[in-house]
Amino acid sequence: MGYEDQDYIIRMAKQTGEVLGGMLGKKDAEEILSFGEEQKNSELLANQGLLRKAVKADIPELMQIFDEAKTYLKEQGSPQWQNGQGPTEEVILKDIQKEASYVLVENETILGSFALIEGIDPVYEAIDGSWEGESRYVSIHRVAINQKQRSKGLGIRLVQHAVKQARKIGYQDIRIDTYPKNYPMLRVIDKLGFSYRGMVHFPIQDGERKAFQLLQ
Repeated sequence: MGYEDQDYIIRMAKQTGEVLGGMLGKKDAEEILSFGEEQKNSELLANQGLLRKAVKADIPELMQIFDEAKTYLKEQGSPQWQNGQGPTEEVILKDIQKEASYVLVENETILGSFALIEGIDPVYEAIDGSWEGESRYVSIHRVAINQKQRSKGLGIRLVQHAVKQARKIGYQDIRIDTYPKNYPMLRVIDKLGFSYRGMVHFPIQDGERKAFQLLQ
């Protein structure tokens, strides 16, 4: 069955719901009318994987993903996450304990991971540039995808999930950074509508990063 056929069925279900709603009352009508959206949401979840908070049992798989990401960055000529500067098991465990680490899972395989770090970031506060507005913000960090799933639009899907989750937990000001020559991530950030705000500098070798902001 194609999507056009499914949309037709959904429209017919809604029309039927409207008729029944007149007889059964508003509450029952709303339950009937929600049928189409629930089906679409289920299809979307099936197509994009399940987002959940990371747990300790995920750490071995996550570390493999981060190690492969480091190798990929090195092959691209980027110093980001090199020389022991990438995410460590200790950092990931702290993210998990703070319930800040998320994984995108499909068929029990982790497709990618990110962290949503709440609160003021001293590095971001010292930006060589300026942020727009003064509202509370959340920062997207430690984005990494399963290298076996590359070239499937996974990077943009993962950051889309990060943005949606950030808004779900109450943030309208979302920030992210990346190394100036991390071109795949720069393309993802641009496609999702983030605005370039300036440079930030982490206190590590090759710690310069382009910083971006997305406002609701």
